[in-house]
Amino acid sequence: MGEAFLCRRGAGAAETAVSACGFVCASVPEGSSCSCILGDKRFSVDNAPGLVAFAVPACGAWTVTISDGTRSKSGTVNILSAGDVRTITLDYTVTPPTPETVTNTLLSPQSGLRSDCSVNGNASFNGSTIRESEGGGFWLSPAINLTNYTTLTVSGMARVVSYGYSRISVGSTTEKVFSLAQTPECFAEWTGLPNAEYTVSINVAALTGSYYIGSTAVGNNLEITRIELT
Repeated sequence: MGEAFLCRRGAGAAETAVSACGFVCASVPEGSSCSCILGDKRFSVDNAPGLVAFAVPACGAWTVTISDGTRSKSGTVNILSAGDVRTITLDYTVTPPTPETVTNTLLSPQSGLRSDCSVNGNASFNGSTIRESEGGGFWLSPAINLTNYTTLTVSGMARVVSYGYSRISVGSTTEKVFSLAQTPECFAEWTGLPNAEYTVSINVAALTGSYYIGSTAVGNNLEITRIELT
């Protein structure tokens, strides 16, 4: 028959009972009830002082559960052979789930331009790329809600860089994206060499609400192959 030993934190290990196969030691919040279960074998204590040692009579995966009446937490301890002493620490801390990374692909070589987007300005979509015409500059409509995204990634190449630079822009209005005379909320210079693949990344984590995405009209003649938000 198994036994439960109640110990204060820092106390030495309890003496091994003759009939015990092993010990399951549980470090738990003081005052909790604590149970140790394997099949029809169940041992429990109430108002645990912080450390409980269960002398268990069989090998196997013992489930240790704590409760304070409103919250509970469980874990598993494996007693593999006679004489095993295994320890588990349980508390009521809830670990928040890791946020799932969500990708919003507005344009890609595989799927083309997202069906609810259109290209405006000095550019057109030819089935696989957004291609600027002479003078350059474009924006996608409608505006995109950036609240849950942190990074805008734009890939492609510049056929010509007439003014020595190009600019990918994120703006609250189409004019802020398209016009060189206005300042967008976020932008990044396109410093890639002409006719070479290049990627621009813009941190949009501080932006909430809807914004337009595109490039400034500076005669850059970009060919954009991918636009993604993550």
